[in-house]
Amino acid sequence: MKRRSWWLGVVFAMEIWLCRLVIIPDLALPSLSLSIASTTVAENTSVRDNNYRSNGEWIGRLILPSTTEITKSELTDWAWVEISQAPAAHQQLIGKTARLTWQPQAEIWQDVRQVTTDINFTKGTISSQKQGNIHPHRLNGRSQVGALQSLAGGRAKDDVLVRLNGVNISQDSDSNLPTIEIDREPIQITGNLKGLVKILGTDESKAGALSAACIQQRSCSNEYFRVRHYNLNSQRFDGQIETIQIPQVAAKPSGLFPSKIAGLENSPAGDRGWYIYGDRDRQGLFTVAALQPRALFELTSSQQIFDRDKKLDYLNRQHWQNIADKHGKLARVTLLKHPEDLAVKQGDLALVIHLFGGIGGKYGDNLGIWQTVTGHFAYGMATVIRSEFTGELEWSIDYNQIYAHNPDGIIAGKQDWATYMGHLQRGWLATRPVADLLISYPPVTVDYDFGGIKLSPLTELQRQLNIFAARYRTGDGTGNASVTPASSCVQDANQALYVTIKSLQDRVRSQPQIQAWMTSHTQDPQTQRFRELQALGTELETTLAPLGIVRQDWQQNTAKLAGIETGKGFVISSNPIAGLITWQTMLPRGAQDGIAKIFDRRGATIWVLNTFQVGGIDPDIFPIAPTIVFGLVPILSTSIVRIWAGIVTLPNLAGWLLVIGLLAGYGVIALAIGFKSKFLTFSLVRDRLQTKIGSLIHLFFMPALVEEFIFRLLLIPHPIETATTDDIYLRSSISLVLFIIYHPLNALTFFKEGNPTFMDWRFLTLAGLLGIICTIAYLSTGSIWLSVIIHWIVVAAWLKLFGGQQRLSNLKINQPIA
Repeated sequence: MKRRSWWLGVVFAMEIWLCRLVIIPDLALPSLSLSIASTTVAENTSVRDNNYRSNGEWIGRLILPSTTEITKSELTDWAWVEISQAPAAHQQLIGKTARLTWQPQAEIWQDVRQVTTDINFTKGTISSQKQGNIHPHRLNGRSQVGALQSLAGGRAKDDVLVRLNGVNISQDSDSNLPTIEIDREPIQITGNLKGLVKILGTDESKAGALSAACIQQRSCSNEYFRVRHYNLNSQRFDGQIETIQIPQVAAKPSGLFPSKIAGLENSPAGDRGWYIYGDRDRQGLFTVAALQPRALFELTSSQQIFDRDKKLDYLNRQHWQNIADKHGKLARVTLLKHPEDLAVKQGDLALVIHLFGGIGGKYGDNLGIWQTVTGHFAYGMATVIRSEFTGELEWSIDYNQIYAHNPDGIIAGKQDWATYMGHLQRGWLATRPVADLLISYPPVTVDYDFGGIKLSPLTELQRQLNIFAARYRTGDGTGNASVTPASSCVQDANQALYVTIKSLQDRVRSQPQIQAWMTSHTQDPQTQRFRELQALGTELETTLAPLGIVRQDWQQNTAKLAGIETGKGFVISSNPIAGLITWQTMLPRGAQDGIAKIFDRRGATIWVLNTFQVGGIDPDIFPIAPTIVFGLVPILSTSIVRIWAGIVTLPNLAGWLLVIGLLAGYGVIALAIGFKSKFLTFSLVRDRLQTKIGSLIHLFFMPALVEEFIFRLLLIPHPIETATTDDIYLRSSISLVLFIIYHPLNALTFFKEGNPTFMDWRFLTLAGLLGIICTIAYLSTGSIWLSVIIHWIVVAAWLKLFGGQQRLSNLKINQPIA
């Protein structure tokens, strides 16, 4: 019996060891112990042939330390990392467990201290958990949780796989364990290995037992696929044929499948092949955890648009038009000024503005009475890389996700495209329409060096986004980051952009050397580029705070990050009024459109990468475009945006100067026409003061406010809309014609005192001229109040100074207003 027990023990230990040889983070078993974790992965995840490459130089699985281990350690923010890939010089670390922390002298330590917090779940957090959202319950009750621990403890299991950059290796003298030190945020990834294949179809010889998720679907009959690898030598898919497994993942509680594998070989998105991410199992079978269509990232595009109006029309209409017909497809369109703008080189960067839409169909989103598809907004960075498989240049995209706690287990932080989009269980590639705008604009995407003082706008933006992501992971100590009108992915991503602008401005002001360098290098291209960056910052700041009022929480958070208010914590506003102050970035669609329009106007090159529910066949869903409020009722939606934008946009000094200029110009022309045609006569109306005040109040509301509301605010696109020049001219002309026609019609119906004056060609000429200058004021400033004031002054002057009141018999405005 003892001998048999000994052999059973050996077999049991071997089974555990074999099960742990390969880590597929998304399907991994919970870590049994650190001693077992230290012996994993080394052999089977190494690249056996040229068909696969490592998914990073340094890769590891994060493991949350116990509270005891943290107490015993002198490090303030650290986690265990189980190394599954390492450079050639450090192959001995593969399969080992090391401490992961930040480099001692790295600037990131300042940011880590800012986001380190105690975590104690609130009633709201517990309630959110009960509703199915995933919160970091393993961190509940812990003290001084930093950025790495909040990332490691973001889900219930230690299954967060990361790629590490900026790595230094040291040795812990007490524990004799290696310590890996990094100087930047880890990137969440999927799979240790990646390949490039063409999916040929299912392998009927290996149908085998089907998973429960596959059995649920009649269309899913096989999870094993024959694929042909890409051949670098021939530049074609004529490499080795292999059978791989693409598992059918389980449906969500709603019944929606995050991805489907049936018919995957026929997807039009896979015509140029698929990047596959995953690991081999213990039999050597490659199991896919994420898919990425190669065609989406190629530098060629299906359409190039150069004309400015056509670019605006594409962003405003064509971009999201008839997307239900594009189900399963992808698109690549480039908006640029000159053909040479397409020329890029390895290492070039682009700012990414990400937006996803909604899900329609049987298992689609519940839009409610608002009929609004809000979607999700994020910033990121795209880099031009040379593919290890094809040798060609292509885009590589990383997102900086500011993501609220959710039922899918998506963790806020930096993620590569395959993890956020292509993941079979948590990605959005198969279920939501997506638009990634890759913006190439050298003032933003190229770094600066002012005689040794370096500035990097993209690096600073990523730094601020990483801070917000860490705050979202901990919920600023509550364990819950939720969505409100004032605090959301789009509001806080753009708060990070605002803080970036202020941070760069402060650095320039506090560095006289930069000012001196630019003064002595006025014609240097870098100086010119930086001036463009400053102008862009001013315009973006106006967009982010359109009322000229900076939200109190934004001000306080900016001050804290700048070290001005070190004693105060971060602020997350729940006041909906705060959201209205930053209304231009309240909804993802409006934010992406508005910011893209600013960059387009400044001559940026924009690559528009779209996917429309790409993958296997799912007839139960269809894509829905993201919208603004009441977006599925276009007339109502557009009207609400115009009314709100026109009302809340307040005039600045330049606007008031414009009013003075327009009134002066109108006065010269109108007086010349009026006196020469004898339509105008100087005649001062001598009313009592009470009557004068009552008349002026009446005139402000009618006709000035009412007519401007109808003929300018409702009929003409607001400047924030991505309307083309032709569209603006057309709608402005229609508005003007209706404005002129309205007056004689009004005289024949509701305001008969206006007959025959409102029929007079001289009156109609002056009214038309008034409509023109009111339109100019509105389109130039976006504020309806300036056109109202112009309209009010002109009508009051005509009635009270130039004989208008005498021409209108029995005019009600003559009567005192009680």
